[in-house]
Amino acid sequence: MSVRYSLKGDEEDEGYWNQKEKRQNFFDDADDENEIIDWTGTRIEEFTGSQVTSARGTNKNASFTKPSRPVEIANNFPKTGEKISKPSFILTTSSETVGTKNLSKPTSSSASSLESAVKRDSKLSHTEVSKLYAEVTSLKRKLQSSERSRWDAPKVSDTIIRMVMGEPFSLEMYKSLPDKLTLLDSAIEYHDGNSITAIVLFLKKTLKNSIFISELRKRPVAINHYAVYLRSMGDEEVLASQLQILGRKEEAAMCRYRLTLQESSPQARYQSMKKCTDSYFEGSKILHRETVLLREQCSLLNKQILIEGADSKASRERKPPFADCPKEAELYFLPLITTLYYCCKYHFNQSQSSISSPESLVKEFNMSEKQYVMTAAKACANQRKWADLDTLLAPKKWIMKTKKPTVGFDRIVGILLKAKAPNDILQKYMLMMDDTTKRLETAKKYKIHSVVIETLKQMRDLRGLQNYRTEVTYGSSEDIQLQTLLKNTSIKWKT
Repeated sequence: MSVRYSLKGDEEDEGYWNQKEKRQNFFDDADDENEIIDWTGTRIEEFTGSQVTSARGTNKNASFTKPSRPVEIANNFPKTGEKISKPSFILTTSSETVGTKNLSKPTSSSASSLESAVKRDSKLSHTEVSKLYAEVTSLKRKLQSSERSRWDAPKVSDTIIRMVMGEPFSLEMYKSLPDKLTLLDSAIEYHDGNSITAIVLFLKKTLKNSIFISELRKRPVAINHYAVYLRSMGDEEVLASQLQILGRKEEAAMCRYRLTLQESSPQARYQSMKKCTDSYFEGSKILHRETVLLREQCSLLNKQILIEGADSKASRERKPPFADCPKEAELYFLPLITTLYYCCKYHFNQSQSSISSPESLVKEFNMSEKQYVMTAAKACANQRKWADLDTLLAPKKWIMKTKKPTVGFDRIVGILLKAKAPNDILQKYMLMMDDTTKRLETAKKYKIHSVVIETLKQMRDLRGLQNYRTEVTYGSSEDIQLQTLLKNTSIKWKT
């Protein structure tokens, strides 16, 4: 059906009818879907022609009612933040009106607020606008500068303080060599070991090795902290090489020596120790004494390897002396005095030309006669080889240019007492003690009655003999000896 649209108001206005025709054409184009369009061209509502006519009946002529003044439409626009409501139009036929709500009139407050905003903005002068533009430009520059400076390295002092205080820090932003060295020098001035170590490791990672070594040599404090760090990490190999390069030859030598002691194989330790002596100790004036001792240690280890090889084979084949005295432990890595005890225990009577002879060991390592006699006496006493002990303590063994023994017999008696030697052996060597007072005390303590009686006789102590009668068993050999001395009138006793 055809519908006629009309607007109520100033219909006689010619311009108005021109607009009417344009809008008539617009709505004719949209008539297929029967849409309602507002003045801005926005769709308001959809409805069919049957819905329009159902309310008021069928009327082919419908029209829109135009607002009284077009300016009111502009004033009726919602302000910022207000909820937009759909404006309604009045749809009428030729005789009756069919439509929705009327357009609400704009309030005076909304119009005044818009006008006040325009007036307020219009009061800005050209100078004020220029200042605003200048301020915006300045803020943009500051923002760009801040973006660029976020990757710039902070002050060295600020970074060091953060390191000392335990706060988060970064060293990666320091690219130049002077900045890195300034970091290290500042940390040394603060005497903070953790900071020094962290910066040294940073330099190690970011500098060439030649530059790193050259600069570190100028700072002994940094070398100390670097060495402590490597030692705490257990990397002795790197520590030894780094100390050698940094000019700390003595420290590098001792570090390398500690590495040789970690070798568990005797042959490997011998080779490593020999290499360490030639490469690190030899030629050092400061380590001259240590070099001599290390060479002796290498010789001793080599001798132990040779002796142990031969003795292990003899022990497996049950050959003397291991047939009667089984081998208890290996000889590797034992001290010199223990090696001498081993040789005295199993190879006491071998000739000096033999590699396992005790005398050859004493001669090679320049041991004293006192060391040899004491060690050999312990070996013979523990093995209960009293004949070998007599041979050891014979005058040709211990008498030198003077006619005094190298080792006092009180020391020998002490060894025999620990080995629980029989009384006849104790008596024999107690009587050789020079100090009669000490001999008497020792004999009384261990109840060697014959030695007590003989010592009192030498001291011509008649009262001591008489008092000692209560200590011996009546009728024993010691009691008979005591009675005989008391009856001897030829002895001049002390009064």
